[in-house]
Amino acid sequence: MAFPSGLVELIETLSQHGVEQAVICPGSRNAPIMLAISRNTAIQSFSISDERSAGFFALGLALRNKKPVILCCTSGSAALNMAPAIAEAYFQEVPLIVLTADRPQEWIGQWDGQTIFQERIFGTHAKQYFSYSTHAHESLDEIWHRNRIANDAFWSAFSAPQGPVQVNIPIQEPFYPEKGAALPVAHPVRKIQKWISPKLLDISIKTFIKRQLSSSNKVLITVGQMPMNSKIQALLEELMQKGIPVLADSIANLSGIAFDSHDLILANPKTWESLQPDLHIHLGKSFVTKRIKQFLRSNAEKQEWQVNPHPQALVADPFKGLQHLLEIDEVAFLKELTLLNFSEKQQAYFQAWEKEDEIIDSKRSKDINDWNELGIFQKISQALPQSNSEIHVANSLSVRYLNWTKFVPKGIEVFANRGTSGIDGCLSTAIGAAQGNPNLVISIIGDVAFHYDKNALWNSYVSNNVRIIVMNNQGGGIFRNLEGAKDLPELENFMETRQVFNAENTAKDAGVTYISVKNENELLHALNSFFQESDRAQLMEIESNSNINAAALAQYMALFKG
Repeated sequence: MAFPSGLVELIETLSQHGVEQAVICPGSRNAPIMLAISRNTAIQSFSISDERSAGFFALGLALRNKKPVILCCTSGSAALNMAPAIAEAYFQEVPLIVLTADRPQEWIGQWDGQTIFQERIFGTHAKQYFSYSTHAHESLDEIWHRNRIANDAFWSAFSAPQGPVQVNIPIQEPFYPEKGAALPVAHPVRKIQKWISPKLLDISIKTFIKRQLSSSNKVLITVGQMPMNSKIQALLEELMQKGIPVLADSIANLSGIAFDSHDLILANPKTWESLQPDLHIHLGKSFVTKRIKQFLRSNAEKQEWQVNPHPQALVADPFKGLQHLLEIDEVAFLKELTLLNFSEKQQAYFQAWEKEDEIIDSKRSKDINDWNELGIFQKISQALPQSNSEIHVANSLSVRYLNWTKFVPKGIEVFANRGTSGIDGCLSTAIGAAQGNPNLVISIIGDVAFHYDKNALWNSYVSNNVRIIVMNNQGGGIFRNLEGAKDLPELENFMETRQVFNAENTAKDAGVTYISVKNENELLHALNSFFQESDRAQLMEIESNSNINAAALAQYMALFKG
């Protein structure tokens, strides 16, 4: 049957969120949307021919019933005629979900009938804009993306301040079902539920948490990037003692509290089945590496929650299974968990993670004596100050080494530009953070990221509490470790950013003490005094060979692959 994919699921998801009314403007291109709406028995449909009037009619419905209303039109100037009502809805904070049918992208600007520029047609008068794919040959990622858009559209319209959102839907011909044919049966849709509460949790959320956790025997907490917070640290440490495994990245600032070897544990796919949770709870933002995401994405059966008191406008679903977004204070949530008792099966689940973590620790605790970046990071870690310091780590390989080498001492806060994960500005961020800071500010950065941002030292604000460690392997060494990239003939010339510069002249121009390190003895000697107080900032440049680094890392990772 010729019917655009995903439309039945879009309307079903909105219906499950409680959308009960739709205003449909007659047309041809939007006929498939109209059918998906009108044949959904949970939605009351109204047919209004004039789009300008239809927009205000929908506004009146939403004002009366305090719920989002669907507003649907065909392609072309039809959507422009809704603009006055959309603007009114924006400033009056009325939730409308505007579904605008569109021509396929390739026909925009090609003199095709009823074809205009519909993307973001309402401008800033729409809270959010989404483009919704209806391709018939969808991938699993595309199905997940469409479901996420449906959930996002509802919550964007419904969350305070309420307002209109646009979902633009390009539709290819043919788009009518065959004569007498039923619409496709909706695939199971995933409704993302939001729970919103102030710091004191209301009774409904407390009841929900207690009920769900009492029926779960494999609860897992993961923590992505997060500022250091002593209250959160203490509560997560208590939950670990009660049998809840907590996995954390180095940038989660839970060193010495949570299991931080997840990337190495999960390098062995044989561990995956026994370690899968039945309830996964995530705090913080992103993880550095892919493996933890791949592991959790592979389990479609689990429940998945995200605790995020201040989510961005678009719902983040990095593990592709989010069911409950809890917009509540993390401390209040964790306190609620500490009041619960957990089963013996939960204790066994914790012990499974604990055993794997101990195995990893025993393997990576051995000294690495060859001159390569793994051994260099290990020795720097052993020399780090235990207090009154903070680490600013650059992107690419540097931040990954922190996870792989158990680098960070307990109590030392780690910062990283993982919002976009670029190499630009990593050193400038550290220099800025050092201003008026009583701590020693340690920047760990690769040579490419350093040279890209060496203008960070082109000012008069490089304070004497700055310590810069430049890992110089003459290029972007990470690419020698990436499957697919490492075997390309273009690797050296076009991917690695090969370079022969060093940092000496830059350091001297900036009035920064420069230290060159080319072997283990020089490193150990330099580390004896590098982190001590001094009257100038210091830069230590450590040279190593990219090929040797890649081989050492591959050999190291092989220890954990089982």
